[in-house]
Amino acid sequence: MKAVGEHIVRQLRQGLLAIFPCLAAIICLGGALAGPAYGYVLPGPQILDLMSDKISGIKTLRVDQRVTVVDPTVSAEPVTFQETLNYIFPDRFRSDSVHQESRRIHVVSRGQSLTVVDGTIRDDGQAHYDQYKDLLLYNSAYLLQKALYNNRIDVGITSLGRLGDQVVFVIGARYPDEAVSQVWVDQERFVPLRWLNVRQSGGADIPEDHWDFVYSHWQKVDGTHYPFKIETFHNQQLIRRIEVTKVDTGAAIDSELFNIARLRSDYEHQVAHPDDKPSPSDMDEVQRTIEDFKKKFEP
Repeated sequence: MKAVGEHIVRQLRQGLLAIFPCLAAIICLGGALAGPAYGYVLPGPQILDLMSDKISGIKTLRVDQRVTVVDPTVSAEPVTFQETLNYIFPDRFRSDSVHQESRRIHVVSRGQSLTVVDGTIRDDGQAHYDQYKDLLLYNSAYLLQKALYNNRIDVGITSLGRLGDQVVFVIGARYPDEAVSQVWVDQERFVPLRWLNVRQSGGADIPEDHWDFVYSHWQKVDGTHYPFKIETFHNQQLIRRIEVTKVDTGAAIDSELFNIARLRSDYEHQVAHPDDKPSPSDMDEVQRTIEDFKKKFEP
């Protein structure tokens, strides 16, 4: 009986030794797939493809929203105004903002942009705070990838991270690295939750510039998904809050609203030149944007 028992022990030992390398390989493979901690990391182009599916399915979109500026450098008290957005997918966008007697029009159409404030063209390019719309407008994987590339995001790098209690795909960085531009996408719903846009320093004494867009309160609306709350942070300070009040997916939108050549022709006799307004020679683009907004929208 003792001999039989010893034989069984030897067999069990040999069996465990045989399967141990397999178990180790499985554990190692699982760790490699899991990235930081949470599961398999999809490649960037595939994430963008799944993400574009969530914001496609319609041809036009009209959004009414309330914008609150909470930047103390603009006003000591919050400034709130109404804004209407018009989208013709996948590459035309227009926002019309109204505050008291002031009106701002911003149009993006097929790679060009134009901003008109109180009937005067502002040739300063697209303001940073307008960039949040890129992840909502370009509803194809190709256009999304192109937009991210233009904003210095490496789609070939992906990792897993956390935003609160949500697991996210991070495109463009190895979580938790926030030194480079990146987009965070909900792992289950494939909607963008965060876009961190990092402008690298221009010199040893010039700090990096961080623009952070946070998309939340996502809702499904007639074949598409849209965030009903968008917050903008500049260097970790909240400066703008967007709260959507109405979404119309069946709006009949006139394509002439996006005709930049027509708008430029209508307003070109009132073009504002940089020399028309005094400003410090060392004022950077961000400060110019703040000053312009302050002059046009403060109470």
